[in-house]
Order: sequence, then C-alpha cells, then structure tokens
Amino acid sequence: MVDHSRTVMVDTTGPWLARPASPFHAEETPMTSAETIHDFVDVGHTRVSYTRTGSGPDLLFIHGWPLNGSTWRHVTPHLEGFTRWVIDLPGAGASVATDQTPLSVAAHAETVASVIDALGLSEVTLVGNDSGGMVARFAAEKRPEAVNALALCGTEIPGHHPWLVTMFTTLAKLPGAKAMFRFSMGNRFIAKTPLILGNTVADKSLLDGEFRETVLDPILANDAHMTAAVKLIRGFSKADVDPLAETHRNLKMPTLLVAGEGDPFFPAEEAREMMSQFAGPTEFVTFENCKLLVQEDQPQRFADQIRSFLEAQSIH
Repeated sequence: MVDHSRTVMVDTTGPWLARPASPFHAEETPMTSAETIHDFVDVGHTRVSYTRTGSGPDLLFIHGWPLNGSTWRHVTPHLEGFTRWVIDLPGAGASVATDQTPLSVAAHAETVASVIDALGLSEVTLVGNDSGGMVARFAAEKRPEAVNALALCGTEIPGHHPWLVTMFTTLAKLPGAKAMFRFSMGNRFIAKTPLILGNTVADKSLLDGEFRETVLDPILANDAHMTAAVKLIRGFSKADVDPLAETHRNLKMPTLLVAGEGDPFFPAEEAREMMSQFAGPTEFVTFENCKLLVQEDQPQRFADQIRSFLEAQSIH
C-alpha cells in the first residue's frame, strides 16, 4: 500500500487545468474536499488526471472507451476503507492527449504502468470495465510486483470480436467520423438505440441525466477528446484483443471477473470460459439485469462484490 504521507510531485501548470465539472473533477487543483484530492501525474507524453479518496488498500479504477473516470462515481462511495484512485486515460475527462500522446490499447497500458510507478503504488488492485479491463490486464502484466489483484467487469475476451465494436471501428475510418459519432451520441433518442449505447445498460433511462452530464457531455463538447476517441477506436483491431490469452497465463494475482447477464458485447458464458486461462485464482460472477456497463447498472453490488473478493484474499 502506498504511503500517502509522501508528496506526489506534479506540474500543475498548463492547459490540462481546463476540465469539465463533475463529481471527479473539481474547479481548482489539487484539493476538492478534505477527503478527495484532484491532481495530475506526469507520464512524459501528457499529464494524467487522477482523484484520490479515502485510506486503506489501494484500488485504481480504469474506465473504457469512450468514457471517463466519472463512470465510477457510484461505485467508489461504497468502498470506504480503501484508497480509491480514479484516473482519466489520455484524451478523456481531464487528461489531454497532446501531439506526442500515443493513443492505443498498448499505449494506455504503458500509461497506467507509468501512473502506478509515479504514484508509488506497490500493492494495488486494478479495477477495469470494457477496454479499461483489457488495459488493466496488460498493465498488470507489466507491473506484476505492484498489482496484487484484478477486478474486471464487462471486458474483452480473447478470440471474441463483437460485431458492434467492429462496426464502430469501421465507422471511425470514414470521412466525417467525428461528426457522425457526435450526432449519434448527442441525440438522446439515437443514443439509446442498440446500434449506439442502447445495449450498454439494462436500464436505458440511465443514459440520461447524470450519466449524460458527467460521462457523455464532456466528450461531445470537447473536440480534442472526440478526436482522441475516434483515433483510438479507428486503430483498434483483433490484434489488440487476442494477445490477452497469453497475458492471462502470466497473471498470477487473484482475479475477479463480473459479467452482465445480458451483455451482448462480451457474453457471460464466453467470459466464464476465460477463467481457465488465468495463472492465478479466479472468481467469476454473473449479474442479472445487467449489461456491459456493470458500474452503471449495479454500482453498489459491484462494489460489494469487489469488497467481498478482496476480503477473501486478505486484502482489506
């Protein structure tokens, strides 16, 4: 567990201070309250935005494409007794993608490994959803001595390539891709259709209100973020996913896998079959009335599952 009494030295000047208001993004840096800090950590090609809340064993939350760290806003409050670190990957939330910032799954894994190093996290559990769960696994492979557990939900399966993801990748290569994504996600009716975001949650009403304000609106309003999101998905391919099978054989830390019963992206039965690939102890749980975004559909249950899993591993 990191010694929180030490100071993390970061540069707090520059354009990265411009960020959307949300439960995870304060108007000033670094303090947002007596219990939560917001700051940036320099990883060379950019500065990564993070928040830190609470004390206890370290949990690092990694969001998926094209979301930001605010997607964990209803999970972290249920994990008192842990230090909760929430990052925005480069090009999302408050983390700017500069001209020097590489945007790919492999690059994000390197970024997370650098964040682990810079924050001095020596015994951290990585929590990831969707592509964030893939990034978490590759980062854990890079820093096995620092990552003591994984908690993953609704995430990539080697050898499985959802047609919806292939569709997004294909559309991202077309002229006017940014305008197309902005319109489809910005229109509340179209966003709820199965071809856009309608299949990400069991309760489509969750795609309005707070989720839209804190997760969707920031990318829709920020051309640089939209550019980064389109660039990342444009370059995404099977070659990013299938190496996970070999990565799993190198992961000896305990792993929790949670699948939404109705997830059309990463079906629960295929996710269950993935268990045997991991070198370490693995627990698999299916959540009913839940799809891809487990943290949006059932945040408290997911938090409780994480706590129970870590307690069983004597991480508490």
